[in-house]
Amino acid sequence: MDGLLIDSEPLWHEAANEAMKKLGVILDEKAYATTIGLRTREFLQYWFNKYHINPDLAPSTDQEITSLVVSKVLSGGSLMPGVFETLAFFENKKFQIGLATSSPKVLIDAVLERTGLSGRFHAISSAEHLPHGKPHPQVYLDCATLLKSPPTNCICFEDSFNGMIAAKAARMKCVVVPASDSLESKRWEAADLKITSLLDFDENTFAKLIA
Repeated sequence: MDGLLIDSEPLWHEAANEAMKKLGVILDEKAYATTIGLRTREFLQYWFNKYHINPDLAPSTDQEITSLVVSKVLSGGSLMPGVFETLAFFENKKFQIGLATSSPKVLIDAVLERTGLSGRFHAISSAEHLPHGKPHPQVYLDCATLLKSPPTNCICFEDSFNGMIAAKAARMKCVVVPASDSLESKRWEAADLKITSLLDFDENTFAKLIA
């Protein structure tokens, strides 16, 4: 969802720095990018350990970041290019469509409200209350179960490395749409297909994917 359906990763980065600067930490873009795709709790666990911050402050920081992101999404979140076109592509082929995300329900609701995507998904699964988030595959496996589909019959679209690993661990086909500044990274070679934008997904790329 974040970074694929809606351009919210910059908003997450802003929110994280607004909350973390109170603890004496500012994350530049390169540092922040290493933890994209993680749930906020794992994000904070990583950075709290790195900077030796009192872990007792993590729950309140988690809540603050989430509240900030929800507010930013509702006031200024923008849809990523190609979202409606890609949804229509699979709807026309009578695919079941699911949304599997690390984000909490409160943010899912905010994104669907902001983008007008409510009702476009047959199933929605969140890793919010799972024992493990991405790169663990459980959120994808749960979504496949809700869709009543074997994971091996699923195509996943991802923008993060942790999400790609989760999708492949779930034995799904994975299309990655990386941010432009990481497009040439060799780490995306584990994906089944790499495109620069959802606008690039069409009958030709679909044929390559299922060949």
